[in-house]
Amino acid sequence: MAASAFVYTIHSYVPLLFIFIIVLFFSILIKKNKKLRSDKLEFDEMKRQLEESELLFRTILEQAPLGISIGDSDEFAKEFSPKFQPFNKTYENILGRTKEELAGIDWKSITHPDDIEYDMSQLKRLLAHEIDNYSMEKRYIKPDGSFTWVNMVIARLDLGNAAQTRMCIVQDITNKKMAEESLRESERSKAVLLSHLPGTAYRCLPDKSRTMQFMSEGCFKLTGYYPEDFTNNKTLSYSDIIAPEHRSIVWKEWERVQTLKTPFRYEYEIVSASGECKWVSEIGQSIYNEDGKIEALEGIIFDITDRKDREEQVKYLSEHDFLTDLYNRKFFDDEKNRLDNMNECLPVTIMIVNINGMRLINDAFGYDEGDQVIKEAAKIIESCCRKNDIIARTAGDEFSIIMKNTSNYEGTYVQRELQNCCEAHNKKIRDRAFDISISCGISTKENANESIDKALKDASDVMHNRKLLNSKSSHSAILSSIMATMYERSHETEEHAKRIAFISRKIGSNMGLPPNVLDELELFSMLHDIGKIGIDDRILNKPGKLSHIESSIMKKHPEIGYRIAMSSPELEPVAQYILCHHEKWDGSGYPKGLKRENIPLLSRILAVSDAYDAMTENRIYRKAMSVDEAIAEIKNNSGTQFDPHVVKVFIENYNNIENNKNH
Repeated sequence: MAASAFVYTIHSYVPLLFIFIIVLFFSILIKKNKKLRSDKLEFDEMKRQLEESELLFRTILEQAPLGISIGDSDEFAKEFSPKFQPFNKTYENILGRTKEELAGIDWKSITHPDDIEYDMSQLKRLLAHEIDNYSMEKRYIKPDGSFTWVNMVIARLDLGNAAQTRMCIVQDITNKKMAEESLRESERSKAVLLSHLPGTAYRCLPDKSRTMQFMSEGCFKLTGYYPEDFTNNKTLSYSDIIAPEHRSIVWKEWERVQTLKTPFRYEYEIVSASGECKWVSEIGQSIYNEDGKIEALEGIIFDITDRKDREEQVKYLSEHDFLTDLYNRKFFDDEKNRLDNMNECLPVTIMIVNINGMRLINDAFGYDEGDQVIKEAAKIIESCCRKNDIIARTAGDEFSIIMKNTSNYEGTYVQRELQNCCEAHNKKIRDRAFDISISCGISTKENANESIDKALKDASDVMHNRKLLNSKSSHSAILSSIMATMYERSHETEEHAKRIAFISRKIGSNMGLPPNVLDELELFSMLHDIGKIGIDDRILNKPGKLSHIESSIMKKHPEIGYRIAMSSPELEPVAQYILCHHEKWDGSGYPKGLKRENIPLLSRILAVSDAYDAMTENRIYRKAMSVDEAIAEIKNNSGTQFDPHVVKVFIENYNNIENNKNH
């Protein structure tokens, strides 16, 4: 009964138990389902987050300003996934190649050869886990052969697999490198420029000592001191080497331009380490800080000594006479005008000195001899004047002297001394054929109301009056010297001149010429070859035939003689005859090629007498002809070389001429 009750009881609870089991199963199922749904949601969230992260990574990778490459071999990726690229677009742009062009390329093949060795050595250390990363600057070769400079970082990526994955990040630094190269080139050019400057570049403090912060290498050549000697005034300051008379002026000029905020430019003298004085030119400017205050002075200082020397030389030449080294006319006039308003120089005495017969000396003895006379006269004048007297050569043969604070009496004393010195000089010069002769005149500006130009004119007038008085005697003395010199140079010249003077006068007399013309004819005959004093002795006395050049030189003696005669009042009447004494009747003579009656009569007479005497006297290069031979030669040349009428008169009277010419 009890068993039955138990069975009954069991059976009565089975449905309930089944229901419980069902409920429990569903409960478990519901929980499982809820968990599954929860896991799915979590998975979806994780997936979403992963996709977002991947999108963010791709966005960052593609938009990064740096080139990024990820790989595990020496080659760039051969295959590409649409979701993952082994390098970004920036990497392609930096290397100048597309992803298709990069596929399968060994990075070493596009690396500059000079960069491969270091890159490989560092990569080996990375792969051997000796380092986690390395960086370097290297060059990639673009398809066109140009180079791209990059700053590259290589780092190992530990992705939990066996592959040696590494990331390469590159930054294009080509422009930076080009800028650095430009800077280096600029610095190199600057260094070269500074090293070749004819001086030194500098930077100094704006103080009176010119405390140097920098000086270029040219400092030593310019100053004899090294740049470090001036740096912070280690040995001395730059101001110490500025010549004392320029030092304060230079600094005042710097202060002036600082106030005006203008560039500095000034020329002054420095004293080098060896004691040599040099002229320098400094060009500089003030350097201002952000507050507008001067923090430094910068510029260049270069040697202008040569330029200054040239300027001084040009100035000297512009103020001095090249021949005598005395002052010239320009300087004299400037100084005269300046002194006209300086009362402290009164009285001012002016002396004018003129060399007598200078034109005659030049024509007779040549300009070299004339120049020598001028130089000697200048020395004589200098020796008689005082140190502060202004002596100038104001014309070819004229000197002017300004004597400050000198009375007329004192000036007259100087004038007498000058004449005495000139005479003493002539006595010393024994080998000259003539003496130096001068004419002087003085005048004095006594007070401020008088004009110095009037004193100059008065002195000039006095000098010219004395020159007129001295002219005849000085010219006569010089002419005597000319004749003596000419006779000394040729032993036959004096005798030849006397003979043809006699023959010419006889011909002229037989032609009925008046006595005054006969006197001119005789004087002309004696001096017709005076121009030969300007011909070289080697040509004059040459025994053989003259060359073409020598003959051309010899043919100049009529013109030389003409100039000599024209420069002397006593000889001026016969100057034209001297010029024409080698003209021929048919026009074949020289120097003008005159014909027939266009040739002066006295020149035509001399042509016959000169030819006759020359033929009948022995010469160095030939023996004399007989009288008959000479007469025949003159007849043959009548109408060509000689005037037929003159020849006729000569032949009709030659016996009388020949019998008397040596008496």
